[in-house]
Amino acid sequence: MSQPQLDLFDPNLTHPIKKPRARRGRGPNLLVEMMRIALIVCRRQLNDYSCPKSKQTYTQPQLLACLVLKTCQKLTYRGVIDLLEASAELREVLGLEQVPAYQTLQEFSKRVLTPKLLDTLVGEVLALLQEKGLIVEKVAMDSTGVETSSASAHFVSRAKRKRGGYVKLSLAVACTSIVLVGLVTSVGPCNDLCEAGELLWRASSRVRPGWLLADSGYDAEWVHAFARTAWDARSHIPPVPKTKDGSIKSGPGRIRSGHVKPYLYGERWHAESFISGMKRTCGSTLGARSQPALMIEASLKALAYAIRR
Repeated sequence: MSQPQLDLFDPNLTHPIKKPRARRGRGPNLLVEMMRIALIVCRRQLNDYSCPKSKQTYTQPQLLACLVLKTCQKLTYRGVIDLLEASAELREVLGLEQVPAYQTLQEFSKRVLTPKLLDTLVGEVLALLQEKGLIVEKVAMDSTGVETSSASAHFVSRAKRKRGGYVKLSLAVACTSIVLVGLVTSVGPCNDLCEAGELLWRASSRVRPGWLLADSGYDAEWVHAFARTAWDARSHIPPVPKTKDGSIKSGPGRIRSGHVKPYLYGERWHAESFISGMKRTCGSTLGARSQPALMIEASLKALAYAIRR
């Protein structure tokens, strides 16, 4: 005689086994929402077609949204095509009657995308959130390197190779909300102040915060002056000793910054949180080979994670 099956999730049991909860923020629903936002943002900056005499099979916003999907899922060009072919829901939200060939995405990336355009799209993501009520009161600056090879540091040292250059991403991030405000790409290694001017100018056209927070790599008088004149904001950057005896040059920025960190300086780590999440989600290495393609791929990582946030 067969034994009756026991329902492990029966609440009347003395020690019922809890049902596993679904992981939030995962699955196809997140990707569908990302593609919807990506289309809205891209349509604000890109025309549907680059030329009146083009085949008009796919729009430029559709192709760029496909590249955002490729970057966020850490896929190859062929891999994102396979994903689109397998998901009718993604094709529906993108408005694709047929899936583009991987060569189409490659040529579009080479012909249209630039780091400056992708930074402009980052600004559109921020503007979309500001329209919904986001207020940016504090901005943190930081930079990170994105490796151009998947070889680990251990392999490089054991193979007695020298580490080459890397793509450097300089980011301005809104504290508390951890929303990307602006980005600048360059070739590292180099001093953080090399990109700070352009990054501040791009951010100044989008937000007017009350505080600017950064680490000692951005210690310069003109950075403090920019925060005062452009934003009428207070700034804190830990000063770096300028002389052998450890003394620090005085000045309006130094006086405003001082030696004691304000209580909110800990929010500067929100920029680190954005960088950490971007690398975990979109990958910490680049697959492109040419320098322009490397810059575009690194900027796409920042844009894709900004949309995902």
